[in-house]
Amino acid sequence: MKLLGLNKNWKQYLTLLCLCIAGGSIYKLPYIRDVFYTQFQEAFGATNTEMGLMMTVYAITCFFSFLPGGWLTDLVPAKYLVSVGLITTGATGFLLIPIPSMTVVLIAQAIWGVTTTLLFWEAMFKGVRILGSPEEQGRLFGLLEGGRGIASTLISFAALGIYAWLGSGTFGMKATIAFYSVTLMVLGVLCFILMEKNPVEGKINAKEAITGLIQVLKLPKVWLAGFIVFCGYSLYQSLGYFTPYLVDVYGMSENIGSVISIIRTYILAIVIAPIGGTLADKMGSKVGFMRYVFIMALILAVISMVMPVGSGTLYIMILVMLLVAATVMMLRGVYYSTTAELNIPVVLAGSALGLMSLFGNMPDFFLQTMCGHFIDSNPGVKGYQMVFATMAVLAILGFTFCVILRRVIKKDKDKKVDFKVSNSDIM
Repeated sequence: MKLLGLNKNWKQYLTLLCLCIAGGSIYKLPYIRDVFYTQFQEAFGATNTEMGLMMTVYAITCFFSFLPGGWLTDLVPAKYLVSVGLITTGATGFLLIPIPSMTVVLIAQAIWGVTTTLLFWEAMFKGVRILGSPEEQGRLFGLLEGGRGIASTLISFAALGIYAWLGSGTFGMKATIAFYSVTLMVLGVLCFILMEKNPVEGKINAKEAITGLIQVLKLPKVWLAGFIVFCGYSLYQSLGYFTPYLVDVYGMSENIGSVISIIRTYILAIVIAPIGGTLADKMGSKVGFMRYVFIMALILAVISMVMPVGSGTLYIMILVMLLVAATVMMLRGVYYSTTAELNIPVVLAGSALGLMSLFGNMPDFFLQTMCGHFIDSNPGVKGYQMVFATMAVLAILGFTFCVILRRVIKKDKDKKVDFKVSNSDIM
């Protein structure tokens, strides 16, 4: 079978499909407020502060799980971690079905921070990495991102359908949580059946994995890759401010704004991420490709910042917003695919992904608070212009990190690092 130039057997394609669905589904429980905010709040009698505290607890446990998760991913084969992560995430969901106190909900959020990050996150990426050669990583990761977008959309609509079908209210909320939980546990079993171990997986002991992690942490190029993820993810987080900008400043209706948000967040991810991955592979360098994408993001952010507001520029602004979203989706489809280009062996890919993930998710702690402050303190156009200016700065930083990393990669091309762990010669 051949898809986007990838020559894989049916089991490899099914494995990729299963990872896509798993990656698009596993975060539905910890982020249940994204789709069912008011419904969850009413069923559990939660205050807005408690709803916010749910995400704070989850973010903290995720943060402290990224680096250990990278070490664990190098120590244990990805198929086991992915499967256990899915099953334990689903099983924890059953704690919420009786509609317990918020204390139990917060405990569940903390557990999910561990199961979705320590067990699943880096293992998912490593599971994709071992499906192909270094020359195929862009396409594989692009398909992963696009597939996650499709899966996330479909499972959200399915959950909404179940909630409405069962009469909404508390019973509908219980059924929705049960649906997510059972789905994840089934996916865990399927991933265990479909995923295969790479020959180098599970071949190092805990001490070697620690040694490898320390060596990876000493490599400037891995830190640079992490900074690139930071910039790309920050741009992705900033996309959410385009819709309120169009509604608050241009006077667009909220319903049309919601439709455009769905197109921007889901439809573009499905289409653009695989295209970006394919282009990156054809260029021969994922880092080199991202340089051009960051330049595009910079130009579009500046256009957004200086575009005069008026009815005559509304459709131009919508087009600019969609183009910004397309560039960001290209970044998302590629920025975790660079470990092979960095000459990080498969056996230590988890450690590199752990550090990159640690940096990449740091914007969750401050970016939206900062942008919200800009808008609250500077009502109207000015506040949003400050957000777009922030995006321009992030694009400049991302481009700069790509340029530096490209030079480091070229400089280190003929310099072989002795990682002092078994099978460290397999890329």
